[in-house]
This record gives sequence, C-alpha cells and structure tokens, in this order.
Amino acid sequence: MKFKTILTSTIIFTLAGCTIDSSTVSPLPEKDSQSGPIGKPSAPISMSYKILTENPKAGDEIEIQVTFSSTVSSAISTSMKSAKKLTWLNSKTNWESTLSKSGERSRIPSLKVSAEEDGIYYVHLMASVVEQGNTLFKPFTILVNVGSVEPILESAGEIVVDEKGQKIIIQDGDSNN
Repeated sequence: MKFKTILTSTIIFTLAGCTIDSSTVSPLPEKDSQSGPIGKPSAPISMSYKILTENPKAGDEIEIQVTFSSTVSSAISTSMKSAKKLTWLNSKTNWESTLSKSGERSRIPSLKVSAEEDGIYYVHLMASVVEQGNTLFKPFTILVNVGSVEPILESAGEIVVDEKGQKIIIQDGDSNN
C-alpha cells in the first residue's frame, strides 16, 4: 500500500513539474532562408595532381606535382597525413601556399616518394583554409601505381534500377542477430 502511495505521489509531482506556462515561452526564431544547408561544411578547395615520373618501378623516385585552388583568397595549408608502405623523400610534410584573389591555382613543392615493391599506393593529404574566421578542412587522396600492377576493383554490390529509373546498389550485409 505504501508503494502505491509513493508511486502515485511521484507521478503527480512529475506531471505537475512538467507543465509549462505557454505565456512565458518565446517562439522559435524563423529559419533564415539565406543560410546554407545544415551539416559539416567542407573547405572550398579543389586539388589536381600529375605524377611526373613516367611508369614508376619499385625503387624509383616518384615525383608528384600537386596544385590547389580555392574560392577563398586566404592561404591554403596542406599536410601529408599518410603514405603507407611508401618512403617519403621530401624534407617537409607541411606546406602553406597563398592564392591570389583571382582564384589562381597554387602549387606546393613536388612530392617525392619511393616504393620498395610494385603495387598500388595512396598518398593522403589534408588541406585547410580559413574562411570567415573558421578553419575548414578537406582530405585528398592521390593514387600511385608502381610497376605494372592492375587495380583490382571489387563490386560494391548489385546494381538495380527502380521503378523511377534510378540506379540503386544493393550490398550484402553482415548480420550478427
């Protein structure tokens, strides 16, 4: 009996405490139609690259020319994040390049790497730019094919077309239920 009295009292006090006087609540501000999409912004940076070493073989010095562009006129900072199984031959792994307001492309010093054996390798770079006081980042990946190794592309799943004509990829999933 005592338990029912305590439970009833708790429920009454909880409900009484949850009531809100609507006259004290301010309305939510209307969303500004000029604001952009909600989500994590990406830096307005684009990258292009060219592998200058033709047909690189294991042990060769591989030179990669990297160029960035941005709609923001502030400096672009770039750092090499990883190059697994590649030997890094540059003395630096961080660069800062300044773009002109005209949106010209900015080139960082050529990247130099070497691989001990034939294979497909990736160089991962991170670029950042300051826009309106916020530092925005964007990752980039450069594919380096050493030797005559052909990339093995695995299917991401079965491609089907729905009733609206849109392509959908159906992937197999692991179920641990």
